[in-house]
Formats: sequence, structure tokens, C-alpha cells
Amino acid sequence: MPLSDHEQKLLQQMERALATEDPKFASTLRGSMNGRTTPKSVGIAVLSVVTGIGFMIAAVSLAMPLIGVAGFIAIVIGLSFAVSGNKAAPDQAARQDAKKPKPSTNFMQGLEDRWDRRQDTDK
Repeated sequence: MPLSDHEQKLLQQMERALATEDPKFASTLRGSMNGRTTPKSVGIAVLSVVTGIGFMIAAVSLAMPLIGVAGFIAIVIGLSFAVSGNKAAPDQAARQDAKKPKPSTNFMQGLEDRWDRRQDTDK
């Protein structure tokens, strides 16, 4: 079920607030979201697994264990590639976050400022 417009706006506000208050944690979370598998990586993984299975079948029919080992390695590489996904995106996000200036306040001061702003808006 998709989020409503109001819920999407709230989520975006929360993401921006997290990114400004704790950029390292936000980049870690963003990295996990960007690390999803792409269709290209899934295609390469499927091709590798199918090739490995073909090698395994050929090794059994030709009685050549080295071809079977190569097939097994191809299957393992394909599966690990499918699971790992695209690893370039988190590194890129981390580099972009490193370029941003860090806030000059410490964590506790930021919490106190937020509390003061909250108290001001409630009145």
C-alpha cells in the first residue's frame, strides 16, 4: 500500500532532519537502501549461474572434474553477485556526505536546541 502525500512529506522531512543532525548515520542508512540489487546485476548473476550449471552438466557427461569445479565457482560467484548487489552506490553516497560541512554543534547541544524549538512552537 503506497504512502499518502502527507505521509511522504513527513518521511522526507524526517530524512532531511536525520541527515542534518547525524550525517554519518544517515549515510549508513542511505547506503543500505542504495545497495539494492539492480536488474543488471541480477542479469549477470543469472547468466553466471546458468553458465555454471551448464559447466556442471558438461563435467558430469564428459567425466572431467575440473570443468565441474569451474562450474561450481561460476555458480558461487553468480549467487554472491546477486546477493551483494550494486556496491558503487553506497561508496558514492559516503563520498558526497564527506564533502558536506559538519555541523559545529555537538550532539547534546543539538538535542537542547530541538527541545527549545519544540517548546517555542507549542506556545
